[in-house]
Amino acid sequence: MKQLLKVIVAIVILIAVGYGVYLILPDYPHDFVKSVVQPIVDVEAKTRITQVQNMSVGIKELDGVTYKTALEKNNGSNCWVYDKDETTGQETVVYRGNGAPVNMKDYSDYNGKLYTSASVKFEFIITGNSVEIIPYLNDTKMNIKDGAHVEQNKEVLQMIVSQLYGGMEEE
Repeated sequence: MKQLLKVIVAIVILIAVGYGVYLILPDYPHDFVKSVVQPIVDVEAKTRITQVQNMSVGIKELDGVTYKTALEKNNGSNCWVYDKDETTGQETVVYRGNGAPVNMKDYSDYNGKLYTSASVKFEFIITGNSVEIIPYLNDTKMNIKDGAHVEQNKEVLQMIVSQLYGGMEEE
């Protein structure tokens, strides 16, 4: 009996330490772990993630390509997580990937750089029947909310998705 109690205490301590380490992880590793567990234990999360992954990218040159295919093609360590703010009801699906080549040199308003191995994040903010998509490169938001950049935000989103799917264009 004493031996069984020691084993149970050891297991509880290991679980507590593991959970503590999980809580202090930075965003990407935290989301990567969550992306493995969440679809198994949360049916709503799995459903929403699948719905977002199966959305068409809506780019003429990429007819029939889904966000899952476009975002995961040239990125490594892909993960998808779901979050729901219980107070507002706002749902968010977040995609993260690493190692993406993206050319933003023509967009000085958007931290215009040539990214050879960027960490990529896409937030899919679900409100009713609409989805707002906000891309990030190396934790820099590529969406300017000032009213003057509405069309350019769409263009930048399409350009990033196109480059993630087809690779970066040669100059």
